[in-house]
Amino acid sequence: MEQFGRVVEVSVGGKTFRSKDLYIEFDVPFDDDASPNESVVRIYNLSQDTISRIKRNDVLTINAGYEGDVGLLLSGRVSYVSTRKDGPDKVTSIYVLDGPDLSSVKIEERAYAPGVTGRTILNDLIPLLKVPIGAFRLPRNKVYSEGYTVSGAIVDHCEEVAKDCGAAFYVNRGKLYVRPLTDGDDARFVLRNDTGLVGSPERFEERDGVKGYHIECLLQHRITTASIIDLESKFVRGRFRVRRGRHTCNMDTFLTTAEVIESAGR
Repeated sequence: MEQFGRVVEVSVGGKTFRSKDLYIEFDVPFDDDASPNESVVRIYNLSQDTISRIKRNDVLTINAGYEGDVGLLLSGRVSYVSTRKDGPDKVTSIYVLDGPDLSSVKIEERAYAPGVTGRTILNDLIPLLKVPIGAFRLPRNKVYSEGYTVSGAIVDHCEEVAKDCGAAFYVNRGKLYVRPLTDGDDARFVLRNDTGLVGSPERFEERDGVKGYHIECLLQHRITTASIIDLESKFVRGRFRVRRGRHTCNMDTFLTTAEVIESAGR
């Protein structure tokens, strides 16, 4: 992985594994919903002692990029580890969830009086999930004139109330975000041919009117859920918000693919 200046660093179990010493592959998806994404990291020819030190629930991080420009791709917890033989090699696959399984956090019943607002409900429920908040902004504060009742999985109600208030509800890199789909974090990055853009962006338009592009570029740690990037190509020029995508590293590929949608700041 050292060829072409590629850099991959995987930290887990108190050790850091580097691509200059070991062959490493990974597949890291990201999106803007509340369900945790499962990534997989494959490291070749680890010793049995090292493998035995990687435990379920260990924190795992991936930093990757090119020499002089390396950044965080993933921070999550190990969910499963398996090792298999592949010819002369021993391949250890480490599966990682980028957030807790929030569906397991439940409440028997909680009733809110008529006139309660979405903000009040979310401020009451979100602390029960015990996930650090990355951002919280509601475009509107819906009033439930007939009240609101919560029972079962808290995350389902949080998603529903956030949607009623015009916001998305999702977890990314271990933090919880409640904010409009058009909101994001300015990556201060212009994606064009000379900064890694591969091919031409492909336009899409969905039934609900959401418009954007499918893009592909050399692996770029600045691109993740809600990153705001500037896109410049022969036919496309503007400011976009990343909705979902994937970072991929293997023998043939060191790429980031993503869906970007038109940002309010265009």
